Amino acid sequence: MKGTAKILLCLSTMTPLAVHAQIIMCKDAAGKTYTSDRPIMECSGRAYREFGKNGNLKREVAAPLTAEQKRQMELEEQRRKAEEAALAEQKQADRAMLTRYLNEGDIGLARKRALEVAGEQRQRHAEALAAAEKRLKQAQLEITQVKNKNDMPPGLQRRIEEADKAIRDERKNLQESDHEIAQINKKYDATLQRYRELAGRQSTASK
Repeated sequence: MKGTAKILLCLSTMTPLAVHAQIIMCKDAAGKTYTSDRPIMECSGRAYREFGKNGNLKREVAAPLTAEQKRQMELEEQRRKAEEAALAEQKQADRAMLTRYLNEGDIGLARKRALEVAGEQRQRHAEALAAAEKRLKQAQLEITQVKNKNDMPPGLQRRIEEADKAIRDERKNLQESDHEIAQINKKYDATLQRYRELAGRQSTASK
């Protein structure tokens, strides 16, 4: 700082205008120091400091952000906004949960109703699968009884193809039903856990 003071003192004695103006000091890319009472071309786009006529530091101006720094700041701002939106959404969901469920028993009843609907649908698919397998088995049995292909009953091959397709479709439907049931349980497990967390906070706050 002593070196800086000397530079400022010399500048103020050699340049009368500097007595009434702000003094700018900066370093270029090579580290060379520049001091002037007007903008310095060598330090364009770099950080600089401004001093008053008495040599006291008035302010420090950071270098303009690079394109990459601006991009990182934009990404950080987007992340911050996304976190705020997620927090607001969670708070809204929490309020709705506490309004809908008065106790853990209400959550259990809601789970039971949802599982009953999904279970009934799964049962229908299971029955449809059993019926399709029975039709396929019957059609295959009829084929074994045909000694001459020319004597094959009309539509028998089509019945086999339709039954085979129905079996594939109903097996897929059963898989989807099982997945839906698993998702229902997962949903209400998470709901119950969150409800307990919120209820615990309310209990602690009321003490």
